[in-house]
Amino acid sequence: MSSHIQTLWQRFSSSCLEVMDFQQRVWIVSIGEGLSCDTFVVDEDSFTEPLQWMKRKHYTTTMLVQVSNMKRSQAKVFNLEGIPHRLIRVR
Repeated sequence: MSSHIQTLWQRFSSSCLEVMDFQQRVWIVSIGEGLSCDTFVVDEDSFTEPLQWMKRKHYTTTMLVQVSNMKRSQAKVFNLEGIPHRLIRVR
């Protein structure tokens, strides 16, 4: 394979792996506290871009980076407009 074709193949493969990785991630997200708490299962299988749900909820760039870097079984809490968002990455 020529160097140019090999480089293109590596870029293509890398892009495919990134898409597959983000479409396999799942979080349990609880928003609020006590009786006014809402809980969601956020599954990226139906997303058209990584972290689409979090972007629609207006997570900051810093929050998005932290969510993207979460490992399985890891939990994080973010305060968004004074409301706690508890995330657990389950897959």
